[in-house]
Amino acid sequence: MSVKMMAPAVVMMVMMITGVMKVSCALNVTGNLPFSVVLASGNFNVSWAFDKEQIVLEAQVRTLGWIGLGLSSTGRMAGSDVVVGWVDSAAATHLVDAHIEGVRNLVPDASQDYKLVRLSQNDTHTVMRVVRALRTCDVNDRDITEDTVRLLWAYSAVDPANETQIMQHGAATRGSKSVQLLSSGSPMEQPLPQNYSTFDVVNDKFIIPTLATYYSCKLFQLPKLDKKHHLIKVKPVIQAGNERYVHHLLVYVCLNTLNVSYVGSQAECYKFNSTHPFATCKTVMAAWAVGGETFDYPANAGFSLGLDEDPQFLLLQMHYDNAGLVSGVSDSSGFRFYYTPELRTYDAGLLETGIFAYWQHFVPPNTARFTSYGICNTKTFYTSNANSTLQGQVNGTINVFATFLHTHLAGISVQARHFRNGTQIGNLGRDMGYDFDFQETRYLNKLTSVLPGDQIITECIYNTTGRNTTTAGGLGTMDEMCLSFFYYYPKVNVGICRSVYNVTTIGLLLGYNVSTKFPYNILNPAYNGQTINSIYDSVNWTEQLIRTVERTAYTTPQEITIIELANSSIFYDQIPEIPVDPTTAPCIATTTTTAATATTKATTLKGSAPGMNAAITTILLVILLHLMGTALRVV
Repeated sequence: MSVKMMAPAVVMMVMMITGVMKVSCALNVTGNLPFSVVLASGNFNVSWAFDKEQIVLEAQVRTLGWIGLGLSSTGRMAGSDVVVGWVDSAAATHLVDAHIEGVRNLVPDASQDYKLVRLSQNDTHTVMRVVRALRTCDVNDRDITEDTVRLLWAYSAVDPANETQIMQHGAATRGSKSVQLLSSGSPMEQPLPQNYSTFDVVNDKFIIPTLATYYSCKLFQLPKLDKKHHLIKVKPVIQAGNERYVHHLLVYVCLNTLNVSYVGSQAECYKFNSTHPFATCKTVMAAWAVGGETFDYPANAGFSLGLDEDPQFLLLQMHYDNAGLVSGVSDSSGFRFYYTPELRTYDAGLLETGIFAYWQHFVPPNTARFTSYGICNTKTFYTSNANSTLQGQVNGTINVFATFLHTHLAGISVQARHFRNGTQIGNLGRDMGYDFDFQETRYLNKLTSVLPGDQIITECIYNTTGRNTTTAGGLGTMDEMCLSFFYYYPKVNVGICRSVYNVTTIGLLLGYNVSTKFPYNILNPAYNGQTINSIYDSVNWTEQLIRTVERTAYTTPQEITIIELANSSIFYDQIPEIPVDPTTAPCIATTTTTAATATTKATTLKGSAPGMNAAITTILLVILLHLMGTALRVV
């Protein structure tokens, strides 16, 4: 190597030894912050921006005292990762990167990884903007990922005298809210075209029954259209004050042969038989659950309305959760749909997958972690409208752009694994920090194609610690579900693709011979013809039995039901080998520099004093300058 070539190499070596790191320029920490959430209306707002390495957070708070933000898995202070800032009476700024030990003991971190961008006050507000690496490798800092996180917030009217008094605040000036800080994909809100109309599918002063769980079904007729339109936006309309009662909403598409005389009729869902007109309403058109917001279709797709084969009747299903058995509550919640004659390129659809929400699916009591799987094999999919196909793609291919994941209270994580030829190739949705109260439809980072024959595995992990009885699949909030809904284009013939594991095999593990068909009656020992779910709570649920049931449900073939609007079919498929989820690589102690400070600092070598480190740096710089000078003379 020539001296001329050696100089850059020595520069790089000096940078590595002295800890000088390249400053990330992708994130403009002083620029606009595109994401925001209201934590306390009129009092505490948070905005943020991020790239692949860092996140910028700004709190705008109506106070002249200290303000704090925290990251938590549970929504509680214990174990949380926090940052606190204030401007004192002398206009000096203070920032503390800390964590909570015990219940509320704030302890400053040894590594101060939050860097201050701005901390200011006017007559009414304090504004704090900070920047931090998504992963700091500090044992007291949480990694910031795409999973749901509980964002803690707190503030005080006065500045603290010192760091030990920071946590002295009242109940009205603190709280938590689930957020997805690393929001994926395109913005949800799309501008409306000039030519659009709306129609509502809502209840009309429906009196919520004094029952813990009630499913209301009501039939609606769509507006009569003289030509094709596209549905482009779905907005939940939740009556103010009734948020605690409205658990989730689904809108099902019904057969067009349904008798119009049923329009406006209302009944309890799942109480009518298979010949009732409501039973023809099978495939889902819209979905919402607590914590969700308005859903916009992407600019190139919409749900087709107005053609002869398009829906003419819809069934609104409302899940009311009235745990307090409050009487006399009137509700007019539902959906508002936005549609336009300005057609988009593709017809969109909504596919429901996962596990049938029946008692065949169950979670044993008092277990901190139990995993269930549902499987959808897309081999029978074909595109129902040839004019919607993407040029050159295999017929039946769907292109997923958004996902809605759903469990109930015991669910702690959900993911939709995407398999092709027996190998997982990605995820169609994943939230390892799932929060029942924050169920939103999320855009994928990129459009993902699912080919006919691909398998979609919905995986749900539950925690039933503290529950002394078995949690069965079902409709109630205390029952469980494991579902994933996919928004996609072009539209295919299938609306539901759900499964259930081999109940007969599970029955044998529990000590009972069970019939091979629904409703899975116990054959022996003699149990008066009762079904398998009647003995769940008489089982001695040892840890070994729990793991055996979990493994057997996963390894035996599952019964898959494919539902089109007018037809259904059943076949069996095996869940492929589930790979171990990738883990984060171990941290290597390095020094990072943020764009906020735009400074560099040397890493102190382990076991050496700062003076020794400075001496090494000086020697290396002398060598570098000597080599550079030599290089210049050679040139």
